[in-house]
Amino acid sequence: MTRGWLHIGIAALATCAAASERGRDALRIRHDASLLTFFLVTFVAPYWASTLLHFVPWKRRVAHDVALVLDFLGIAAGFAGQTVAWTGDRWWDVFNAINPDRVAAVASVGATAALAIILAVAVARRNRTPVMLHMRRVRFAITGFNMAMLGVVETRNVRRASLNLALQLVGKAFVPGYFVTCVAVDATRRGPLPLWPGVWSAHENWHVVILILHVMQFYAIAEKTHGEGFAWEWPPP
Repeated sequence: MTRGWLHIGIAALATCAAASERGRDALRIRHDASLLTFFLVTFVAPYWASTLLHFVPWKRRVAHDVALVLDFLGIAAGFAGQTVAWTGDRWWDVFNAINPDRVAAVASVGATAALAIILAVAVARRNRTPVMLHMRRVRFAITGFNMAMLGVVETRNVRRASLNLALQLVGKAFVPGYFVTCVAVDATRRGPLPLWPGVWSAHENWHVVILILHVMQFYAIAEKTHGEGFAWEWPPP
């Protein structure tokens, strides 16, 4: 439940910021569609999806399974949405000129659509196979593919080499590695991060690292848009 409070807090604050002019001005996303898109698919949609799973005490199994599906889809769609945001205008146009960013964006969106179909089937077949286990390797592969597509776009567009390297190490190495070894239902290791039995688990650690990663990613795309040396302002002028 701890991670539920974390996520509903982030989702609520992010939604209020994105919905108000002062919030968008403070984040400097008001006049740039790519930044606004990135913020929504990073801090709003996936955190509300995770809130439905981790915060709401669903009593009916089907409701919990739907929340689980939305959480899975929110993760993969978050990667795809970030890739689209980095790519910018006409991200879908891969025919007029070969552009690796656009190819990555289209491929990621297509993979997410395929995942949505797989998850719909998982809910329909939930009485035969638990949603958590339905085509698990394929689901992981699609999420990993979307992560790789985002890595391609980030590597090409993040201005500073140090920040670029940090994003790849944290987002493409530590986060998935920690999940597989310490967080997944069949994980067996404790990992390097502190635990508090019954209160704070590896799952909470994982979500905190993801939040830190999201802030780093948002700073990277904001720096590309506004230039080096920019700063978020609060309160906004």
